[in-house]
Amino acid sequence: MDVPLEMLAAVSEAVGRAEDAVEEAAWTTARAALDDVDRQLEELREAYRALGPRERGTLGAIAGPLRARRDTVAGRVPKPRAVSDGAPVHDPEQDDDEGEAPPV
Repeated sequence: MDVPLEMLAAVSEAVGRAEDAVEEAAWTTARAALDDVDRQLEELREAYRALGPRERGTLGAIAGPLRARRDTVAGRVPKPRAVSDGAPVHDPEQDDDEGEAPPV
């Protein structure tokens, strides 16, 4: 079996998309690209098991820097946060029925 160069190229392309998205502060796009990278790296791990020692060395030499680029980009993407600046809204359907005791 040969080194899966198409898979490596797909990982490189996805890392590039993530890098471009980070430069544009497009965090959702960057996270989606990083998800693609993670999925593709997992597929490479599966392919790695079927390779011989020489092919494994080649794959590792190429995939290592790609993983490092992925980790650098992931470190620049802010974690998603929930926004909770709004005031609570009264919902009449949530009112307790008269005569029912409040839950304990």
